[in-house]
Amino acid sequence: MLQLFRIVLFLLLVALPLRAQELELRFLDVGQGDAILIREGGKTALVDAGPSAARIMPYLAALKVDTIDLLVATHNHADHIGGMPAVLSGASVRYYLDNALPYTTGIYQRTIAAVQRSGAQYLRPTGRSIALGTAQIRVLSPPTSRDQNNASVGLVVQYGEFRAFLMGDAEVREIRYWLSREPLPRMQVAKVAHHGSRNGTIPELVAATRPEVAVISVGATNAYGHPSPEVLDLWTRAGARIHRTDLEGTILILARRDGSFREGAEQFAGATAIGPQILRPDIAGAPSHPLAGCCKVCSAGKACGNSCISRSYTCHRPPGCACDASP
Repeated sequence: MLQLFRIVLFLLLVALPLRAQELELRFLDVGQGDAILIREGGKTALVDAGPSAARIMPYLAALKVDTIDLLVATHNHADHIGGMPAVLSGASVRYYLDNALPYTTGIYQRTIAAVQRSGAQYLRPTGRSIALGTAQIRVLSPPTSRDQNNASVGLVVQYGEFRAFLMGDAEVREIRYWLSREPLPRMQVAKVAHHGSRNGTIPELVAATRPEVAVISVGATNAYGHPSPEVLDLWTRAGARIHRTDLEGTILILARRDGSFREGAEQFAGATAIGPQILRPDIAGAPSHPLAGCCKVCSAGKACGNSCISRSYTCHRPPGCACDASP
């Protein structure tokens, strides 16, 4: 009996860590802005905080996140730091990193005051690698600039053979600066810079990174016309699968150390995360398997791929498993 107990205990101790051996990368649907939640090994990083914390704090609560080990503001525009004061007051933050380029806006002043009150240790955007569990977040320093976008902090998230590139709102000048300083490795996932703006993607960047997935964090019917059709074409022609928060909501990537990953939209309702609902259960080129029935029934709007969109929008996604509600 004692030997059986030891065997069962050993299996439990082995099996439980194996279930957790994935990096979670969430591109939160915050409208026209960015907020990226990264979790690994019980550690959490949040990169940007959208135009407000209204959609971020319920998500943190649903995922039972009360400590943020690293909070990053890629730059100090309101659509990236609007929710920072609330995050800093609503969670325990250990380290805060920004682009070290002060800004004159009220939201910037409130954010810096909240950092000081929180007791978080301030980090400058020097080239460094920061451990997040067993993952590494490599900081790409911005060039000297008086422009917030072109002073965005770049981040490469590395988990074994898996890499994701987060570019903030970097524009052509900064992207060329990064490319000239060091060769960028191939990425599995790229967060398209500046919400898919035409000035946030160049062919050299796409050729260097060659991601399997390109994620665009963007608000529906935004006033800027993001994302640019030319940008969508560049990434698509390079073989990247496009995911957009305006069409799909929060995008979830679950990555393994061998470089394989799963991707899809994560449903969220109230204070409870429903899912994750992975829309592509395949990994690293394995054939996908259709899901039985409707993965999501659209009580409002219309079905588009695996998501629901407004009936006034045009669907650009291939048929999926979302279904219109019966009349």
